[in-house]
Order: sequence, then C-alpha cells, then structure tokens
Amino acid sequence: MRLTKGISVFVSAACAGLAVAASLTGAQPTWLDGLLFDSALAVRAELIKNPEPASHVAVIAVDPESLNSPELAKLPRTFFGPVWGKLIKDLTGAEAKVVAFDFLFSYSASQFQKGYDRPFLAALYRNRNKVVLARSRATVPARNYLAALRNDPASLGSIDAYAATDEVYRTVSTQYTLEDGDPIMTLSGAALRRAGAKSIPREIVLAPKSHPEAVIPTYGLATVLACARSDPESLKAAFGERVIFVGTTLPEEDRKTSVSRFMRPPAATASEASGCGLRPLAASVPDAQDIPGVFLHAMAAEAVLGGNLTEPATPAWAAAAAGTAALAGAAVGFLLAPVWAVLAVVAIAAGLWIGEVGLLGIGIWLPTGLGILFVAGAAMLAYLVRFVLEEGKRRRIQKAFGYYLAPALVDRMVETAEDLQLGGEKRHVTIMFADLSGFTALSGLVGPEELVSRTNAYLTIIAEEVEDSGGYVDKFIGDAVMAIWGAPVDLEDHAVQAVKAAIRISERIAEQHALATAAGEHGFAVKIGVNTGEAVVGNVGSEKRFNYTAVGEAVNIAARLEGLPGVYDCRIIVGETTATLVRDLYGLRELDMVAVKGKSEPLRIFEPLDELGSGGDYTKALTLYRDQAFAEAAEIWDRIGDGPSNIMAGRARAFQQMPPPVPWDGVFVMTTK
Repeated sequence: MRLTKGISVFVSAACAGLAVAASLTGAQPTWLDGLLFDSALAVRAELIKNPEPASHVAVIAVDPESLNSPELAKLPRTFFGPVWGKLIKDLTGAEAKVVAFDFLFSYSASQFQKGYDRPFLAALYRNRNKVVLARSRATVPARNYLAALRNDPASLGSIDAYAATDEVYRTVSTQYTLEDGDPIMTLSGAALRRAGAKSIPREIVLAPKSHPEAVIPTYGLATVLACARSDPESLKAAFGERVIFVGTTLPEEDRKTSVSRFMRPPAATASEASGCGLRPLAASVPDAQDIPGVFLHAMAAEAVLGGNLTEPATPAWAAAAAGTAALAGAAVGFLLAPVWAVLAVVAIAAGLWIGEVGLLGIGIWLPTGLGILFVAGAAMLAYLVRFVLEEGKRRRIQKAFGYYLAPALVDRMVETAEDLQLGGEKRHVTIMFADLSGFTALSGLVGPEELVSRTNAYLTIIAEEVEDSGGYVDKFIGDAVMAIWGAPVDLEDHAVQAVKAAIRISERIAEQHALATAAGEHGFAVKIGVNTGEAVVGNVGSEKRFNYTAVGEAVNIAARLEGLPGVYDCRIIVGETTATLVRDLYGLRELDMVAVKGKSEPLRIFEPLDELGSGGDYTKALTLYRDQAFAEAAEIWDRIGDGPSNIMAGRARAFQQMPPPVPWDGVFVMTTK
C-alpha cells in the first residue's frame, strides 16, 4: 500500500534534521561511540599482522621480576633514590632524549637518612633539561627534588588522566588549567616539550595499531640496570633518541581500561635478547582488558613524535554522516517489510562501522554511534508512521468494502488471504429472500431519483435487521434482498435469528407502509421466504472476479418460497426444516403442501404467528381439506378470515364444485417460480 508521499518525505527530513542537530550539539552516545571505536581498533589490530614497534618511546617497568631481583628485593621503593639516580645517568648516557617518571616523589628518603637521595638529586640537577617528574593537581614532588630541578615548571608533568563517561581512557590531554587559572602540562605534554616536539595537540586521541604492550618496547628495571653495567652499547641501541617513561607494570597498581581493551595482549615477545639479555617484556597481565597507566602517556607521546595522530572528524562531517544514516533508516522503514527492514538496518549499521574502521586507517575517527542509533530509530519511527497510515487506510477500505460485503467477511479478508480464491465449503445455513411489492406500480408514479431513494429506505430496513441478527446480506437484486445466516460467521441458532429478522422486517415495513399511506404516498409491502439446509458457501465466479455467496438446493427452495406469500396473501413463509428448528420459540401454522418448479418432492410450508399454538383452527381445517371435506374446511377458514384462510377457503369451494382427480394428495402445484 503506497504511503502519502508528503508524509514520508516530512518524516524522513525530520529524522535527518534531528540527527544533524543532535550531532552538532554534541549529543553523542559516548558509550556506544566508545564501544564501536574500541572494536574498530581491535579489528584493525587483527588485520595488521606485524605492526611496526614504536620507534620514539620506550617504557622501563617496575615489574615483579625487577622487584624480586637480588639488587632490589630488599629495598623499599621509598629508598629507590640511588636506583633512580643511576637509571637517569645510564639512560642519558645512552642518549635518551627524555626520562619521564610516572611516580609521585612526594617524600624523600633523605628525611629518614640524611643524604640518602644525594645520587638521585645530583642526577636530577645534571640532567634537569631531560627529566620530567610526575605531579598531580594537589601534589608536587618533595622540596629537595624541586630544588634539584631548579623549580622549573617544565620539569613537572601531571599524571592526572580522565576517562570517558564509560570509564574507558581514549584520550590524553597534554595540558589543562588549574583552579587558580595557571596552565599545567601533563606528563606526556611535558615529555614532548622536553623532546623538542614542534606541535603538541592539547588532546591526543589514543589509537594504537596494536596492543600497547606489544608495540611499545618495555623493559624490566632490573634488566636495564644490569645491561648498563655490562653492555652500554645495547642500552644505547634500545633507548637512544627515545622518550623513556618509567612506571609500574605491577598487576595490582595503576591500571587503566583503555582503547586496547578488546585487543589481544602479547603472550611473549618475539624479539631476540641483546647481548646483555635486554628483551622486551610480555604483557604485564595476560588476557586483561586494562593496561598499566604509564602506557597512556607513552602512547600519546608516540602518536605525536611518530606523526600518527588520529583526529576526530569535523563536526560537519559527523553531522552529515548522522543525517545520511537517519535518511537511510527512514527509507528502510517506509519501503521494506519488517524482516527485510531489520536486515537492512543491521547492514547499514555494519556499513557505518566498517567505514569507521577504514577511516581510522587514514587517521580520522568518525564516531558512528549516533548514526547507528538514528538508523534504527528512524526506521522504527518510519515503520510506526507507515503502520498508522496503512492501518488507517486499511480501516477506511475495510469500512468501504463493508458497504459491499459483510463486515465479518471483510475482516477475514484483511486477516488472511485464504478466502480470496475460488471455491467453498458445505455449511448448514439459513437463507432468506425478501422482495418488495409495489415497486412496478411506484415506478410509474415517481421519477427515478425518488424511486431509488424510497426503495433504498426500505432496503435499509431489511439490511439493518439482517445484520443486527448476525446475518449476512449476500446481495441486492433490484428491489429484493438475499441474506444468509450461519456464513461467513458461524451462528449456532441461525434459523431462529433468520425468522426473528424476517418478523422484524415484516413489522417495520408494514409500519412504513402505513405511514406512507397516511401521507397519501405509495408504500411497499414485503414478501419473505426463509429456508434452512445445507449449501455450499464460498467464492463463486471467475478467476478475476468473484462473489461470496451460497449455492445449492436449500438456496433454490428459499428463492421459491419468497414467491409464495403473494399466493397465500401473507408476508412470511418458511420451509419445513426452519419450522422444525424454531417451533419451540415461535408460533407456526402449516399453510399447505406445494410443488414448486425444479423440486420433485412437495414442500410443506409454514407461516410464523404471533403466539405459540395459535394456529390450531387452521390446522384442523387443513386436515379436513386434505381429507376432501371441503365444505367443513371452508367453513372453518371463513371463520378465521385472514389472508391464507381466505385463499384456502376459496380453493376448498372450488374443489367442492369440481372435485380433484382421484387419487389426490392435497398438493398445490405452482405454475410459476
């Protein structure tokens, strides 16, 4: 069913406009964008089989093996000052560009033992242009460390990092502003400045090509110290011209859930050890979704120094993508069936995400979460609008067809197409034919418009009573009506309801006739025939045009009975089966036995009466009539004096004058219908 084009265009445009507005105002679904971004990076990592290791940064780890080494096992980390002094000396001697510590040195061991930190302080002083110590918003290094660095703010970097709303770290800031308005560099920002980076973004998107612990060379502290003593050249090869971040990789300390959460961490290093045994470490915690915090700073510095920055797409591009996705979703909802619409939405969402993966390859992050939500949302909205409009059209068409077909039949046609084929089924039904008398006489007195108007008024009475009693108006045949009870909707007491409707029709048309006569107008009378029996009900006609109706002997008999009220001067005649089914509820009298055209066996015909048992005298006269006691029968019928009685009395007198042939069965033979 085609939709109103204007409505579909309006809804599609509204969805696109809303998507664009949401994108431009920053109403992004962070959790979904983050999930898609992290998944895209994981897919890219799987596609890149042998990613190039980071060439501008390295990490020296305080790992469990180092803490258990003979040199460090008995030394609390508060007393690592001489170790850090030696490490700075060894790394600067190996021509490292910068040494950045991801530790807060808020206490000095010299407080416990005078002069204990002198080697560390000396190393800081001599290499103050190459060292960055960690700080936080509220905490700075101990006073003697600051003094060794000459209180140079450029020697400090904040290790405060901020996760997205889903608690995942995807960006690293290089500077921020304190509450007092002073700017402060972060650890990665300060390290990049010390390394002489020419352009330092304020915020860096973390988008590693593989798991950070796989691509950033990481070495154990104890191994580095040992290698410095035995093979300084290996140390120079590993750390020369690099920014070195020193931090913990202990499983229980400073771990962050980052963009690498879906990437596979390295199980073991594939690199060969140097002559001094210097070998990159494997993942600090196998199969973990988090990483040591020091790698956030290392990833950020490598992205800048390596020129591999990933930039978020411009707001215009993001808005265009969201708007286009919304248009596509609306089109899907308007044009496709539900199953195909769902598949199309999934395909479009997958296409958006694949596009995100592809753009990451050229350093662009296009968040697609909003677009995917709008694809699904616009499709659902469009389908809802479509459903409402189609339902409205369905109801209008159903109502329209209700003027031509039985409403129950229309309902079945709407719910299933099983009835929309030629064929039928055998059902026990009651059929009524009702014919208006006086149509021919009136047609010569009034114009065609008034004739149709008056006729329709009477036909409306018949149709109302048929439908109110659960029947189905099968067709209008000029000034006659054919109706069925028991099909298409099952009706247990179809015979009772049909007789009830026939009586009501007779009464109401008689009232209308009396009103018309009183007004000096021509009114209609009605002749009704009702019969019950088996008939084939269903669709009859041609392959392209058919009608739901009933056919069979029961229908033919009902049609013949409709002509008999005019013969017997009454309004309603019912067949024997109908009479049997309603006998306990309605008064009935058998009028006669009639042989009608097309029927070999004579029919016993009955007239419904106002009261049960009120037809006794007529029945007595009919018995005498069949016994050929015509004079006695005529006398009783004369006393009754109604229409059928007058007809039968006249017939009895005729037989009294001219007896019927012998043998005689009392059957009246119809010569018409």
